[in-house]
Amino acid sequence: MRNSVSSKLFLILIICVGFLSPGLCQPKGYVPREGPFTTVIFDSSFVKALYRGSFDISKTHLSGLFLIKRTEVNSIRIVFSNEFGMKFFDFEFRGDAFVVHYCFPSFERRSLMKLLERDFRFLMVPDNTVKSMKREHSKDPESLVFMVKSARGSFHYTYDLNSGRIRRIRTSGSVMGKTDLHLSGDEHFYPARITLSNPAIRLHIKMTFLSN
Repeated sequence: MRNSVSSKLFLILIICVGFLSPGLCQPKGYVPREGPFTTVIFDSSFVKALYRGSFDISKTHLSGLFLIKRTEVNSIRIVFSNEFGMKFFDFEFRGDAFVVHYCFPSFERRSLMKLLERDFRFLMVPDNTVKSMKREHSKDPESLVFMVKSARGSFHYTYDLNSGRIRRIRTSGSVMGKTDLHLSGDEHFYPARITLSNPAIRLHIKMTFLSN
């Protein structure tokens, strides 16, 4: 009888620890805030950042400058152009809407535009639809890995243990739409280097911070 009571108390303790330990298991309806274990890469203090980079898809290679800029409280814009000012694309995320201000004619394919919208949304727009975050095993002792489920889908988020900043986002369970976003280094609290890839369609985007 005593062993049975002890076992029940131990089980209750384990459950309580699971829910009270920060970041280990967040209840349904959890909405990340800015700070540790957030889904925000460019937070509310972000104004603009200029990156030098490249855009490769299949056999097409383009290089130039990426300008990411907040235009309103709930609006952020990304423009990719060459160093002579010719634009390849100009996209804006305005609330839940995706606005195409300009797109190079060869990119005007519905499937590609949908993929670019989703991939850049990972980078630029915080996911406020998170339902749960469950901690998973990490091979790197300097990192924390969480399985995140939201209205957008399922993802693996990797965080730097010391800073709490996002270092990687990978889609889970998708093959053709698999996206892998790597973030490294910090410049004025922004990622110093950004790599975004979708191997299925041979899409690779690389960005290196220049200024803000």
